[in-house]
Amino acid sequence: MSMSEIDGSLPNEESADEPRYEFHRLMRRDPKYAWWRPLALLGTATGFYLVAVAILLIGLMILLFSSMGSQLDEPSSPVMMAFESTNMADPAVFLFTMLSLIALIPVAYFAYLLLGPKPVGLLVSVAGKIRWKWLGLCTGIAVGLYTIYFGISLGIEAAGLVAPTNVPAENLPANPLFFALLVVLLVPFQAAAEEIVFRGMLMQTIGSWLKHPLFAILLPVPLFTAGHLYDIYGLLDVAFFAIAAGYLTWRTGGLEAAIAMHVINNVGLFLLAAAGAVDVNATQSTLSNLLTSIAFTALVTYILLWVAKRRGIERTAGPAPKDRAPQLLQPWPMAYPQIPPTQAYWAPPTGQSGSAYPPAQPPQGNYPNPSQPGTNPNDPNKPNP
Repeated sequence: MSMSEIDGSLPNEESADEPRYEFHRLMRRDPKYAWWRPLALLGTATGFYLVAVAILLIGLMILLFSSMGSQLDEPSSPVMMAFESTNMADPAVFLFTMLSLIALIPVAYFAYLLLGPKPVGLLVSVAGKIRWKWLGLCTGIAVGLYTIYFGISLGIEAAGLVAPTNVPAENLPANPLFFALLVVLLVPFQAAAEEIVFRGMLMQTIGSWLKHPLFAILLPVPLFTAGHLYDIYGLLDVAFFAIAAGYLTWRTGGLEAAIAMHVINNVGLFLLAAAGAVDVNATQSTLSNLLTSIAFTALVTYILLWVAKRRGIERTAGPAPKDRAPQLLQPWPMAYPQIPPTQAYWAPPTGQSGSAYPPAQPPQGNYPNPSQPGTNPNDPNKPNP
């Protein structure tokens, strides 16, 4: 990787006629950019999110009280025990957790609508919108790779090469089909929301102040990792995934590849949990699981970058279009006479479309005609009368 790729500049940036902006620098593309605007954007997004979570929590509690009645007042009720232990196998806990993360999508959108660069789609890619074909291609590649990965993992476990996963009964979904339906409907938006915030809004906020892309890629990693309650091996796995997703976002100029990788990873794990093959509440991992996961994440990242290079996926955006100021003083339209080339110079212009003069009349009386030789009184070849 060349130094021009590391520091975020293009090889021919100095000789280019117009500046180009990489994904983490898109806030600088806005003519209204000021150093304080990213701070105001983050503050606005935080306020929106707190309000959204409060509304969601109130709505969920009302729903639970109306459906469960007096059972909620009992300390040993299933609902209260599920919330106290944050049992993700419980549909209510799972639903609230997913919706609280999905709420980040409208929060980020409205914050960008008020204070972010325009169009708002720059939050997603340098094209100013979601590149659906690229997202679909990345999703298809991720589905194939993760299917092979999970299949090999289950095969190794079934062959007895590794210790089988023992899932406690309380961590198994009571209704696996309903749990799987919630996974398919909610998890893709949850994973996309996390990418929009950590690889979108935070990367662009940091990139507006610090040009080097490594700052934009690495600084959001601790915040992303802190949201996962794992041991040291699990946290390192999450951190490496965040770095890979940030690098993918920078190199492909958008969130599509990172969203595809994140969605398929999470959906696959939760579906395995619905089938009882994975403990959805597990927090412990091993060094071998960490190394295997890091190697596979690196492989997926490499393949997606290779495909992006082959397809020529755009990773920079040009300058923002300039607003054309309205012209307050307009020239008054005037019609000018058009004289045909065959018309005599002494004759008035003939009436034509758009002419300000009436149709010309032929001269009356005995006027000399200069167009005929010898008719000029001053012509020496014509005798005087």
